[in-house]
Amino acid sequence: MRHLTADYIFPVSLPPIKNGVVSVNESGQIVAVSEYDLAEHASIEVEYHKGAICPGFVNAHCHLELSHLKGKIPEKTGLPGFLSQVVQLRESDENDILRQIEEQDHLMWSEGIMAVGDISNTNHSFRQKAQSPIHYYTFIEAFDFIPENTEREWNKAIELGRELEDLLPTASYSIVPHAPYSVSEKLFKLIGNTCYEKDGVVSLHNQETPSENEMYLEGKGELLELFKGMGIDYSKWKTTGFNSLPSVAVHLPKCVKILLVHNTCSTKEDIQWAHKYSNMVYWCFCPNANLYIESRLPDIPIFIKENCKCVIGTDSLSSNHQLSILEEMKTITQQFPAIPFTTQLEWATKNGAELLGFQKQLGSIEPGKTPGIVLIEEFDTETLVLTDKSTSRRLD
Repeated sequence: MRHLTADYIFPVSLPPIKNGVVSVNESGQIVAVSEYDLAEHASIEVEYHKGAICPGFVNAHCHLELSHLKGKIPEKTGLPGFLSQVVQLRESDENDILRQIEEQDHLMWSEGIMAVGDISNTNHSFRQKAQSPIHYYTFIEAFDFIPENTEREWNKAIELGRELEDLLPTASYSIVPHAPYSVSEKLFKLIGNTCYEKDGVVSLHNQETPSENEMYLEGKGELLELFKGMGIDYSKWKTTGFNSLPSVAVHLPKCVKILLVHNTCSTKEDIQWAHKYSNMVYWCFCPNANLYIESRLPDIPIFIKENCKCVIGTDSLSSNHQLSILEEMKTITQQFPAIPFTTQLEWATKNGAELLGFQKQLGSIEPGKTPGIVLIEEFDTETLVLTDKSTSRRLD
């Protein structure tokens, strides 16, 4: 049994505890969390750590299989330019792809990430997931720019799911749409029906660039021109006169969890529409990727005012310099200093665990759970704020 204390304990399920003590057994299971009591703890060895102790993080949106693209795509190209670069560069030596996947999986674990909602378009990450201590929920992403390809793309996604189950029979996964502009109505409905039947989680890249809404509102813009330039036939596609989110989300079931990722250009009206449509919507922020690609951020305070259930992701190393939830939180702190650390921590732990279905084990420091114990060093214990120098590491 280990007894860990720090300047502050952030259980998430309880208010912060100054000089609290977490007791954890050999299996990493929480036995107790309490205030430090000199008489009660006098007879046991208590490990003191300077900084803040919190539960392990949940990376709600990642593309682990793109780790080999680190540093290969210039920053601030805008989403259309970024997508064209990913298409050109994602093919690489398979040994290099697998090596980078393994390295980044290890790094995420060492920095305190306990669970990941990971996008897969290939099987490249499956073997690492099968042997990793990280809990993965895999989103097998489907594309079909034209309905004639729906059956072929659906069968490809089904086969990827079978491959994942062969390697990891207990795998958690869903087949999901990539984005509003890259999936036909036919495939949206097929995905939605299957997620409903299997009680899955839907993930959707949402309103990441102004031209996504422009495409649906007016039938023009950089994004549409990119696809036409790639030879994709959009002649049968029709504008809706609405933003992209209400244009496509109506094809998804209301009674499964829906993860909307990026939301860089989502408006108050989009948020309100989504909440009227379903009470199971989660909003994921990947601020470092937003700055890398579009040099802009979602208006996060609007999401707080609208009582959104928020989570945090990293996107991929094609659009980020690291897969670190703490670095994402530091960016939110820098850009939106009024958002408390405790609020961000709930997004990065409890909400993410709930989204991915791991809430019984992860997300908070509570007896019976095995959430991972993370130490945040260089943490401002006077104001309870992350600093530019804050780092995280596992204690268990």
